[in-house]
Amino acid sequence: MTRTRTVLAALLATLTLPAAAGDLTFTTGLDYSNGKYGTNKNSETWYVPIVAKYETGPVTLKMTVPYLHITNAVVGPDGEPVAGSGCGGTESGMGDITASAGYTLLDGTQNGLLVEAIGKVKMPTAENSCLGNNKTDYAVQFDVAKAFGATTGFATLGWKNMGNSNLDDPFYATLGVSYKLSPTTSLGLAYDWRDRLSSDRDPISEMTVFSSHKLTDVWKLQIYAVKGFSDSSPEWGGGVMVSRKY
Repeated sequence: MTRTRTVLAALLATLTLPAAAGDLTFTTGLDYSNGKYGTNKNSETWYVPIVAKYETGPVTLKMTVPYLHITNAVVGPDGEPVAGSGCGGTESGMGDITASAGYTLLDGTQNGLLVEAIGKVKMPTAENSCLGNNKTDYAVQFDVAKAFGATTGFATLGWKNMGNSNLDDPFYATLGVSYKLSPTTSLGLAYDWRDRLSSDRDPISEMTVFSSHKLTDVWKLQIYAVKGFSDSSPEWGGGVMVSRKY
């Protein structure tokens, strides 16, 4: 599942200028997904991320530490096949940690256009093989957002190296739009796609509807629902995320 990309792209679409002196933001929440992923058994995933993000000038550093509770594990939280066999029961524990570094190429001051280049690495830190793919993965992506009054369009284009595995290295993309209902509330829609990882698997294809609400100057709430359209995506899912800026 690619909701991590969608949620971050949706948050990117609400940005105006990069942090000047340095901002630290912590995000956590609860994500649920359900699907068969091309098998004959149903898989349920509960995903609790702890995300630390530090912004200073054009640079954004981020780390995500996930906690997972998966029944009948078929894929991990990024839609990748788990490495283990015999994952028919319920497993809980820490998943693979992801770290990223981004650099803002355009900050929104020129015609409302924001462009960010991001490099990511996912480390094989999962507590067992049913919670991750036991590989170090790398990705590079570009996030773009453009404001048109109260409406903001946003997109992501990226490529991922799956590490030393038998899986193909896929391109992935997000395309979406958000609309600002008020100075504190936005609604949006985003479509996520990722190329197939092997000839016998479908691409990821799913749609997300989200609402982002700025509770105070430092607190933000986001709620979203997901519908999948392929065997590599969940049948449905959703979640809530809360952010606190320091």
